[in-house]
Amino acid sequence: MSFFKFDEDNASTGFELVAEGKYEATIVNAEPGNTQAGKPKLSVDFEIRSDVEQNHQGAKVLYNTFTFEHEVSVKIVNSLIKACGFPNNHTFSSPDDMANQLSNKSLKITVKHEEYEKLVDGVKQKRTAAKAKYFDVSEVNPPNQSGGSITISDDDIPF
Repeated sequence: MSFFKFDEDNASTGFELVAEGKYEATIVNAEPGNTQAGKPKLSVDFEIRSDVEQNHQGAKVLYNTFTFEHEVSVKIVNSLIKACGFPNNHTFSSPDDMANQLSNKSLKITVKHEEYEKLVDGVKQKRTAAKAKYFDVSEVNPPNQSGGSITISDDDIPF
């Protein structure tokens, strides 16, 4: 019996940049933090939903940073929150609270390409990243949970 069998037909072809366009997505990670100036920020990662027929299923759109100090930034955050289905005047008690409440929310994102420079071995290289730039309410139902709820009693926990 072997541990692993190589299958060249099932090999990854490498990283593919998510094309610009609209995608049904889920927030898979939301991390609070601070900017270099010490102001609150939120870093959000999206995953293009695999349960919806669309290109780039399962791909991630990473490192989307939201700040709260300028009028335009606040409008962008408000559009994200609205797209996630929160009611008007919903309040968040902290960046941690916002991150927790946004996690696993489904929405429609518009991906745009963003160019940046990265220093590699002392040489600046131009790179392109896919970023979520606009946010809309999802046009499909949230992903279905597989199976029923799980109940764990104190007797099931070993500590």
